Amino acid sequence: MNDVVYVNAKDAPRFPLRWRWTMLVGFAVATAVLVLALVILDMERDAWLDSQESQAEVLVDRLGDELKIPMLSGSAAEVDVIVHGFLKTVPAVLAAHVQYVDGKSQLFGEAVMDATMLKEVVQARHITRLTGDDLWFAKRIVYGGTTIGSVAVRYSEDAWESLAGRLVTRMFWAASLVIVLASMLVYWVAGKMSRPMELLAAAAAQVAGGDYSVRLAVEGNDEVSDATSQFNSMVEELAHKEEIRDVFGKYLNPKLVSEVFDGGTAHVEDSSQEVTVLFADMVGFTSFSESAEPAKIVEVLNKHFEIFHRIIDYFNGHVDKYIGDAVMAVFNHPNEDSEHARHATMAGLAMTVACRKLGVLRRNGEAISFRVGLNRGNVIVGSIGAAERLEYTVIGDTVNVASRMGGLGEGGEVILSQATYKHLGEGFTFDSMGKKIVKGVSDEIECGRVIVIDEEAQRKISHAVALAFDLTLPSDVRLIIGDVNT
Repeated sequence: MNDVVYVNAKDAPRFPLRWRWTMLVGFAVATAVLVLALVILDMERDAWLDSQESQAEVLVDRLGDELKIPMLSGSAAEVDVIVHGFLKTVPAVLAAHVQYVDGKSQLFGEAVMDATMLKEVVQARHITRLTGDDLWFAKRIVYGGTTIGSVAVRYSEDAWESLAGRLVTRMFWAASLVIVLASMLVYWVAGKMSRPMELLAAAAAQVAGGDYSVRLAVEGNDEVSDATSQFNSMVEELAHKEEIRDVFGKYLNPKLVSEVFDGGTAHVEDSSQEVTVLFADMVGFTSFSESAEPAKIVEVLNKHFEIFHRIIDYFNGHVDKYIGDAVMAVFNHPNEDSEHARHATMAGLAMTVACRKLGVLRRNGEAISFRVGLNRGNVIVGSIGAAERLEYTVIGDTVNVASRMGGLGEGGEVILSQATYKHLGEGFTFDSMGKKIVKGVSDEIECGRVIVIDEEAQRKISHAVALAFDLTLPSDVRLIIGDVNT
């Protein structure tokens, strides 16, 4: 199957629609006027030629009558006088030709007649226009029923050229006026038509940028108003879809939500992947829940979880679930991160700093703190649950060990195994707690507290905490760790 190649219209030179219509209609009007002008000129010339032929018939008859006697007598001198007098009397006649029956001829004025024209002169029983570029009219001279010769006169076309020049000038100005007025009208009409398209394109650009609040006024009852109405309906559907997407994104894995909303189907495959799992749970939650009002408990948890979520997101992690007073986060799934163990540790340290900065106190005056534990290893990624209710999450020994690590600390600390610590890189120290028995694991695990000693890492932790408390930022903002310089 051939791949479809889409051409980016923005790369092509912009040629507004109104100018296209203006030029198209202007060209059409100009062409129509030109054709009409040619037709009018042709008709006017035919009419002028008919007029000239009518005049020529009278003048040639008169000249022929005057030449009958001199031609019968063979007086060339008298013929010469009559013809020259005729030329002076009729300025429109430029030349004359007198043909005798014996083949002799006399030519008056500056003109040339070829053999074809001479033959036509002899054969012209009635007033006839001769072929050729010049305007010749010829007729036989008959006396007493006998042909004694023929006469032909050439008329000047100056009158026609003058008339044609005036006609062309008038038609030019009339055509110019029509083209200008038509172009102005078309430009205005095309502008009225293209304006909604321009607004539609601008609104579409806003929607493409994520602004679903834009709406267009629907005016008229035509194809443009239909397109505008459909655009508004489309934007409303997109806004509704985005709202649903935001709501589902708060409860479900963002990878699944994106696949469902972008492609219509979630393509989930069970797999094994190396990740770092982080658990954080409140110290003394049982006593706190017994002594506090339910609304207060929810408020305190949400306040801490809001900050924790921003910190985890900052370090490219993903909050997998909230379990009562605990939060579980996964690094390197679904967001790939080659330094997931280091970033998970920095997130855990930032969460302990943020907890101290919140400074929420219990009734007895003690500050609320969270235990943080994490572990690096392979997990199974898949959909767990029943057919009617599934959860896309990670399971395995790595998750179990991570959940147990936090319980080894006293709060405000990040506890991990020595095996995980080896993957953190420089800038941290390991305060060993010795080998511990972890429930569900047969062998003892060397555990300890992690302490940051690198100024650059400490600066990034402080920066993450500062951004987490700036609630004016969107909750899903994720910064690239390597690019943070302030």
